[in-house]
Formats: sequence, structure tokens, C-alpha cells
Amino acid sequence: MIDSKFCNGEFAKNRNNWLKEVSRTFYPSIKVLPSDLCCYVGHSYLLCRLLDTIEDAYDIPAEEKKDILNKAIECIKDPMKFDRSNDVFSALADKSDIKEYEKIILRNSFHIFECIETFPENVRKSIRTWTVEMAEGMKKYSFGTDNPKVQLSTMSELEEYTYYVAGTVGKLLSELYTDAKYKIPKEKIELMEKNSIAFGKALQYVNIIKDSRMDFKEGRCFIPKDILDKYSCSFEEFKDSGNTEKIRKIYLELIIKAEEYLDNSVEYTGAIPVRLWRIRLFCIWPVTLAYKTLTGLKNNLDDFIKDNSTYKISRTEVKSVLKNGYIAAFSNWYFKKMIKKNKIYNIDLLPLIH
Repeated sequence: MIDSKFCNGEFAKNRNNWLKEVSRTFYPSIKVLPSDLCCYVGHSYLLCRLLDTIEDAYDIPAEEKKDILNKAIECIKDPMKFDRSNDVFSALADKSDIKEYEKIILRNSFHIFECIETFPENVRKSIRTWTVEMAEGMKKYSFGTDNPKVQLSTMSELEEYTYYVAGTVGKLLSELYTDAKYKIPKEKIELMEKNSIAFGKALQYVNIIKDSRMDFKEGRCFIPKDILDKYSCSFEEFKDSGNTEKIRKIYLELIIKAEEYLDNSVEYTGAIPVRLWRIRLFCIWPVTLAYKTLTGLKNNLDDFIKDNSTYKISRTEVKSVLKNGYIAAFSNWYFKKMIKKNKIYNIDLLPLIH
């Protein structure tokens, strides 16, 4: 067993600081979890962000990116496979134009891989199974300087992509949350497992939609070509806000799909017993914020299309969700009421896309 110093003390403090930087949305949810899950989920999230940082490095060749992802898979399975004499992760940090905190994660990748060994066997197995699945999928969607594809082709590709980068996270979380020690009834576990992939995909869909205008500026697009073709909208029209009416229909169709997955996420969360209120709260906050984000987008869609920046809800709205989430953690009735309140919007969707 590797020295537990990597999961306590200075490393744990550093990990918390990194988590704050990579996800201001998920960090409060992670911190509210029971102490053991806070460690496991927080570390898993950091590992996923390490993989995501590799995938997002668009200024290196795709083949090189696949090689680095393969090395990450090796190190996830066995940290002793880490080659200090040829640290490809630090090398990527040195040459790629990525954010500073992402460089820090890459330069500390050895400790991130190594720390997995300090977890219980069932936790190690879940983390390895689903992060390896994620990395394998990311290799299929590795674009770079030698393969400058910037747009997904079909909705099927979008479904597969969101499974790999987020559905796997839903599966990992479910395995951690349904550990035998939490004594969740079998029928509740089955309901959670049924909706676990949707839980992850819902949040990824919302991220793709709200970040899409900014993604264009950075040379990529996760909005599939076939949905643009459906509304006779070219990539340039979509990118440059050339036909607002067509673009609105495209976004509204994607928003409806995201809401379907969010509805599954409500079922997922509702299946968690209220005595596990900390786990429920972990789910309630991001799901409710996602609904509120979609509502804001629908009510301000024309401005969003023209603004070409990431859509963000206000700090006041975030604080309201965080506060009311504590009540919802102890009541499914209140949770559903809270969701209904945050789904209210000013436009009727269906007539606009049919």
C-alpha cells in the first residue's frame, strides 16, 4: 500500500485548491459529501479533469494526444507504470496553451494516479473501471493539429461523446453512492442505476449548450452537423448568428433533450434516501442549477445567440439554489417543487421547432 500522505496533509490541501479552480459549480457539492465520499469523489473528479485537459489540448497532434491518453490509462491501472524519465503529462503542460491550473494538474499527475492506491478495493475498482472507459472514449474524439475536425457529425455522435465524458461519471458516482454500507433498498438502487448515465449526460448537455458560443471562438463545435442540416443552417450561419430564427430552433431542440435527461436526474436524486441527505444535496445543487441555466437561456435566447459568450446565471440565483437545496435534501416533495419553480419560462417551445 502506498503511503497515505498523498490523500492527507499537504496533498489533500492542494487537491482542494485545484478542485476550486477546475469546477466552481461542483466544488461546493463535493465538500458537502460525507468525509470518505468527499475524498473519493473529489479525487475522481480531479482525475477526470486531468483526462479532460488532455482531450482539450487542441494545439497538439491528435495522435500524440491518443498516446498520452494511453499512458494515462496505463497509470490509472497501475501507478508504477508512470515513467518519471519521460513525463508526458508535464511535457504537455510545458508546450500546450492551456490554463495555468490545468498545467498544475498535469505536473502533479503522478500523485493523482498514485493516490488511487490508498482507497479501498471496491473504490479503486470503480474509479479505474469508469475513468478508463472515459479515456478510451476520448481517444475516439481526439482532434488536433493533424486532425482539425471541429464539429461532431450526428446526434448519435453527440450521444456517444456525452456518454464517454459524462455518462461514465454518472456510473462511477452511482457505484460509490450505492455501497452496501449505505443500506439503500434494492429497488432504489435499481432506479439510480437506471438513471445514472442520464444524470451525467444531462449536466454535460447543459454545459455544451451554454458554452457553445464561446466554443466557436476557440475553434470547436459540439453541436452536430445533422441538426444544423435539419434546419438548413450552415456552420457559418450558426457560428456568426447569421439566421437567428433557424439558430433558435436548433438550440430549443437541444434544450428539450437536455431537459429530458434532467428529468431522469430528478428521478435519480429522488431515489436516494433522505437520511443520506449529504449525497442528495450533492445531486440537487447541480441539477437545479442546470434547470435554472436552461430556463435563463430560453428566456434570453436571442441575446445569447448574438452575445457569443458563455451563459451564466447570476450569483443571487446561485445563492438561492444553494440555500433552498438544504430543504430539498430532506423532502422529495420540496425538491420537485423547487425544480418546477426553476423550469418556468416565457416562451412555448414546441411551436417553434415543429
